[in-house]
Amino acid sequence: MTTKTVADALHIFYELNSTFADAYWETNDINQKDRFFAMKMILQDELDELHKLSMQDHIYPYESINLGVLQLSDQLKGLLPDLNRCVLRPQTRNRFIELIPSACTLFES
Repeated sequence: MTTKTVADALHIFYELNSTFADAYWETNDINQKDRFFAMKMILQDELDELHKLSMQDHIYPYESINLGVLQLSDQLKGLLPDLNRCVLRPQTRNRFIELIPSACTLFES
């Protein structure tokens, strides 16, 4: 297993953030909107902190900065078996299926 760098984390987080936004706008269920919005805000806080790093720091191994982002891993794992019910568009669902394991790997390292 290779160590994920800050650059790897940024790439995964940008994609995941975009997918949260898509899922938010695609659902009509207010509870699902709240769920996606809350996860997006947790992820955005981590992205805000990562943006403070210099470009030279992007080669270093990724370590979570905000403790709240560790909660996101559990929420993502809970979302995965529920995707067919709460994510309507196949394209968005497929992006989640691809991104969730990558994001969870970042949180576990």
